[in-house]
Amino acid sequence: MKKLYISILLLGAHSLSFGQIMPKPLISNDISKIKPLNTNKKPNEKALGTVFWEDDFSNAADWTINNSGQTGAEFGWTIDATSDGWFDPAGINSTSGGNYAELSNGDPTATPGTQATGVTYTLTTAQPIDISTQGTNISLLFEQYGARFNDLQEILVSTDGTSFFPVGDNSDKPVLSAAGGSEYDNPDLKTINLAGLINGATQLWIRFSWTTAFPSAGTNPNVWVAYGWYIDDVRLTTNADYDLVVESSYWGTAGLKYYQIPLTQVAPIDFSANVFNGGTLPMTGTTLNVDVNSGLYTGSSAPATINPLETDSLFTTAAFTPSNASTTTYSVARTLTTADADDIPTNNTFAPISFATTNYVYARDNGVTTGGGTTSNGDMGFETGNLFEIFANQTVEAIDIRLAGGSGGTPVGTEIYARLYSIDASGNFVYMSESAPLVVAGSNLNTNVVMELIPSVDLVAGEAYLAVVGSYDPALIVANAGVTDPQTSFYLDGNDMASSTLYYQTNVPWVRLNFDPAVGIEEKSGDDFAASVYPNPTNGSATVNFNVNSASEVTVTVSDVTGKVIDVLMNEASVSGEQKISFDAASYANGAYYVTIATEGSTVTRKFMKK
Repeated sequence: MKKLYISILLLGAHSLSFGQIMPKPLISNDISKIKPLNTNKKPNEKALGTVFWEDDFSNAADWTINNSGQTGAEFGWTIDATSDGWFDPAGINSTSGGNYAELSNGDPTATPGTQATGVTYTLTTAQPIDISTQGTNISLLFEQYGARFNDLQEILVSTDGTSFFPVGDNSDKPVLSAAGGSEYDNPDLKTINLAGLINGATQLWIRFSWTTAFPSAGTNPNVWVAYGWYIDDVRLTTNADYDLVVESSYWGTAGLKYYQIPLTQVAPIDFSANVFNGGTLPMTGTTLNVDVNSGLYTGSSAPATINPLETDSLFTTAAFTPSNASTTTYSVARTLTTADADDIPTNNTFAPISFATTNYVYARDNGVTTGGGTTSNGDMGFETGNLFEIFANQTVEAIDIRLAGGSGGTPVGTEIYARLYSIDASGNFVYMSESAPLVVAGSNLNTNVVMELIPSVDLVAGEAYLAVVGSYDPALIVANAGVTDPQTSFYLDGNDMASSTLYYQTNVPWVRLNFDPAVGIEEKSGDDFAASVYPNPTNGSATVNFNVNSASEVTVTVSDVTGKVIDVLMNEASVSGEQKISFDAASYANGAYYVTIATEGSTVTRKFMKK
């Protein structure tokens, strides 16, 4: 079920370039049925100047509602003190209390879901707001609650009461689903700087609008799901003189964040931030400062003057390169300093960063799993995983994965595999190797599972690779840990890279590269050969690849799920070395098959699918 983040985090000047890899965002269809927590947080009140207009919905007649012809409290906007939607019966914990505005669109948890399609619900101030004595250097603030799915929660304004234009939305919020994400703080204070957007205006109308974010998929009821959107305590204020806002920040190498980095893959790490001046006066000497492990590394950007209503990108002048001498954990603190005292310093802070160098593990996930995980889009198998940039030649031995367990996790008995893809000159993913199938046991859940690649693969510096875990069984649920940027973590809706639909996801599946040379040594020493079948699945031609260490009689057969041999690909008295046998499965019925390779000392079986 496609339940992945769609929000986009800005990379600053750093970006990935992987040829023609441009999969579309994943449209979630698995809503979270976990009851949200009412955190009872009060919004972080900021001294953004003087409040000159406010409305707490105590008088519903002050607003005009257009509910697209829908009737009933569970559809469109309502103004009262009762929560009408399915998501949270308690509603918003706003500062004023009492009445609030609420957006609903049926109940998607019903069978079938009752959400209306093809609708746009709007809530607009009934009368113009006089701003003639305030000027247009003002901001709009309101308290909100709810959650985001595939919907567009948009804020618009008008200076003539007829033409409305968007000034903000909630696309910066993560999607809430069984894969992760969260509801908004209750309440969450939203601030939109209107300066520069309403120049010359003397009056203003405010509108809150709800519809789907995916109109091209408008026939799909899942794009019309609404958790609910609650609004209260809408205000207009004059702006502060000095107000820097961190809009986005970046850290990483070649556009990717790595939370575990093998000593052999250590490379320079860059830091940057996009900073907006929401005040009325220039901010001088604006500098991004980075400190790693309390002075091990300190870096700063060149001081910049940021004019009112402008955004500047700040980059540290020197990258930080971790030591490759021994494994270390690094803690990063980032600050923003200016020559002018910021009136509102609370909106220009950064979250702390922690990552580590390791002996063998290369990880994009942050190691902190969320509830649920990436799972199937209905009744199909799927693959999910992450891109990795390689900075030094090295042999990858395994792919580490983590499966979600517990209620709603991966069922015991699910068969899974891990695969590795390279990227060709056209930007296409190309199959390289995979693990033997693993039938999931209880001990494989909620823990790191090492899946040996057969054969291991020599990775090349300067290239990028995609590591995935997959299953032909839609019951698989892969743990997620952290978020990343679009076009760097992927979801394949199906199991055939050539014909299935590829999406990007911005939550990070726990899928890692493992360079440990000790992986599989015991097993390899007892095997005469390693084997794989590719492409898998296939709709026609396929190849069996295996290696026989010493001359042996070899038989290669194809069997169906009943064990009946339907094809003999090889029956030779003396075979040695690497073998590649191409065969045509076009005449096979769709389904699962097994290639069995038998020598005088060993037998191995590989499963493949005919589509």
